Amino acid sequence: MKILLGAIGASGCSAHLRRVLLAAAVVTALLSAPTAALATEGAATPFKATYTAPAPVGVSNWTCSGAHVVNRVSVKDSETCLINGNTAGFVAGTYVGNPMVNIPPFGVTGWLSDFNGVESTSFIATIVNNGDGTFTLYITAYYP
Repeated sequence: MKILLGAIGASGCSAHLRRVLLAAAVVTALLSAPTAALATEGAATPFKATYTAPAPVGVSNWTCSGAHVVNRVSVKDSETCLINGNTAGFVAGTYVGNPMVNIPPFGVTGWLSDFNGVESTSFIATIVNNGDGTFTLYITAYYP
């Protein structure tokens, strides 16, 4: 330290040390921020699905898109579906499945992932009547 002080002076050493510590703190923060975000949010894989489902008379058409998220705490899908075609019997509302619930017009049912077909352990589905003969489903489902 004595040699360093002799070359740049005491105040120069103090300023240099502050710059080094500040740079180290910034680098540490930058390197840990993405890791913390990944640990809590998880890796999201977007997906889309289109299919028909039986309705009381005929079929309803489902056009869905969502994200499959895996992290250390849970595996979940967050998804939105537009439902058209025969929507007779659909009832707007929020339905909680643990793992099953009565959703008109389907009756008691669970939820299978549109990402990989796995049956959910629980889900929250909100069905909205769009007022034009179509419905929108918002669902968050959790998997083992």
